Amino acid sequence: MRPLLFLLPLLLAAACGGTSTASSDGGPPPVSDVTLQLDWYPNPDHVGLYTAIDRGFFRRAGLAVTPRQPSQVSDPIKLVAAGRADLGISYEPELFFAQQQHAPVVAVAAIVPTALNSIIAPGGHGISSPADLRGKTIGVDGSDSTHAYVDTVLRSSGVDPADVHQVTVGFNLVPALLSGRVDAVAGAFQNIEGAQLAARGQHPVVFPVDRFGVPSYDELVVVANSDRLHSDAGYAAETRRFVRALALGTAYAKAHPQAALAVMKANSSRDYKDVLETSVPDTLRLLDTTTLDPAAWDRFGRWMYGQGLLDDRPDGAGLVSSP
Repeated sequence: MRPLLFLLPLLLAAACGGTSTASSDGGPPPVSDVTLQLDWYPNPDHVGLYTAIDRGFFRRAGLAVTPRQPSQVSDPIKLVAAGRADLGISYEPELFFAQQQHAPVVAVAAIVPTALNSIIAPGGHGISSPADLRGKTIGVDGSDSTHAYVDTVLRSSGVDPADVHQVTVGFNLVPALLSGRVDAVAGAFQNIEGAQLAARGQHPVVFPVDRFGVPSYDELVVVANSDRLHSDAGYAAETRRFVRALALGTAYAKAHPQAALAVMKANSSRDYKDVLETSVPDTLRLLDTTTLDPAAWDRFGRWMYGQGLLDDRPDGAGLVSSP
């Protein structure tokens, strides 16, 4: 997971985005503008979104969706909570951090309903399981969540975390591994950094955290303002249409991988251009705009609380909503 350091106070601002109303002549409602705050720069994780835009699924749903890149990693939840973005894309753990600060946000759909966050090591270096990390150095992104993931993976594999050296390398996960500064990295996404390392001939060995003791969770979710969902029928209707159109875009991308690749070649940040041929197909296999499981969110919240990531007992089921 990218190291999202969720910071509030919330900004008090008027809600943005229009509310659909029927036209005066009884025709179809006008197109509503929807601002969508991205979690990161455009990358293969967003293939369903950009396919839905490119193929007109949002437009046919009466929505003009404008994705916005973050200026800070905390933007999606912070701006949706403050009403300065209509919807956002964020990570399940960040919703729990937001709940601790009573931010009015909920997840309304999964984009990637499985863990992308992984520990990754180069092939051919004697690391074929997490147990082989004993005595090694792992480069981490610095987030508390990633440290908790690593500790859980190690313990589940019979390794005392004290027997592994963790060094913070920030966003420089791939350079740290390629330079030999570290033996493995954590906080890396299997479909992004994994593809980058494969493109450099590293034959990466990937350990997704949810296969080694971390409860299953939704890596990326669509975030909405819970207050607006309850008080603004127009906003709730727009959110429902957004989720349906996103699901159509995702299904189309999975059924037409070459078209999806072309879309991401046109929209991805240049940081990902050299790995799209591998990363987009890898991502498509993981994507699914699914209904969120409150029981699974409760399990993951309890794990976070048990790891000391949360001060108060969370309510995972309270963080998911059908708009």
